[in-house]
Amino acid sequence: MKTITFFNNKGGVGKTTTIVNLAGYLVKQKGKKVLVLDLDPQSNSTQAVLPEDKWNEFYGKDANRKSIYSYFNKIEEGDSEFLKFDVPVNPSENNYGISLIPGHPKMSIIDDAMGKSWNELKGASKGAFRIQNWLNQLINQVQDKFDYMFIDVGPSLGSLNRSALLNSDFFVTPMASDVFSLLGISNIGEWISSWQKIYQVALTSFEASNLDNVQHFYEANYINCDLSKTTKYIGYSIQQYSKRKFKDGDRPTQAYENVIKEFHSEIVKTLSSLARDGIDEDNLKLGDIPYVYSIIPLSQTSKTPIFELTYASGLRGNQTSSVEDYNKYINVLAVNFLRNVGDADE
Repeated sequence: MKTITFFNNKGGVGKTTTIVNLAGYLVKQKGKKVLVLDLDPQSNSTQAVLPEDKWNEFYGKDANRKSIYSYFNKIEEGDSEFLKFDVPVNPSENNYGISLIPGHPKMSIIDDAMGKSWNELKGASKGAFRIQNWLNQLINQVQDKFDYMFIDVGPSLGSLNRSALLNSDFFVTPMASDVFSLLGISNIGEWISSWQKIYQVALTSFEASNLDNVQHFYEANYINCDLSKTTKYIGYSIQQYSKRKFKDGDRPTQAYENVIKEFHSEIVKTLSSLARDGIDEDNLKLGDIPYVYSIIPLSQTSKTPIFELTYASGLRGNQTSSVEDYNKYINVLAVNFLRNVGDADE
């Protein structure tokens, strides 16, 4: 199983829409098994996938099913144990065909706990190392059941997101086609490089303090002790722009094209050093998803993947051509994704 975090410190970039539709497309068109972990306190992936009549089963006073917050109960209480549960939502319960660990608004509280343990990490605390490596404990539970785990995180350079990226094999940056996304690219690379250096110093300090049993501790608690194998960049997508038809094909309108043409060089300059070995700089762009307008809210209300919307889902008029266009966009994204994670021949 390969773990991929979809991350951008800017909100409103279409990240969740990309995650759930790419996950569903890989399941239904490429024969993959995908688990989506909703780590965002806003829980947008959960809301996109689960019908509203299921929400009370996970939230509120009568909730009787687990969310990601349940896994962190001990950590919230000050312990370092990441709890084990069966994956709460199976493919038969949603139209995307994915498995899901639902999000929860209280994950913002866990972000505080992650910040506290990060500071303790610098003091060579065993408990802090266990907490920061919670994702590896989850990966160990589910790795034989899925091809991919997709992680949806909130738009922040915060402690919870850092802990997810620490043990993700790869990360993807969905980008909106605006100047603020362009300006934010350098933040991502600088932030990741900064905390990786801090974590490496903490490892060195920990090893110096625990010479006799350090390897056993690492193995028993699934501690990442080799940062060269994780948090590798596999590319970006650009979405949310208007396009027009020209003689040589569809292109973004001028207002968007002026920004979009700067993205690739900025990505290469700031993030290519984190890229997975073997990915050519020209292949860091995974695809484009221009505005498809009203079919996105239709997908959200019908809890149906955009690429599977039909008349029964509420599709009308020229929305049909928008779905056809989206199928082309998401296929390109899926093919390039598979190439960049090293699964192009499967």
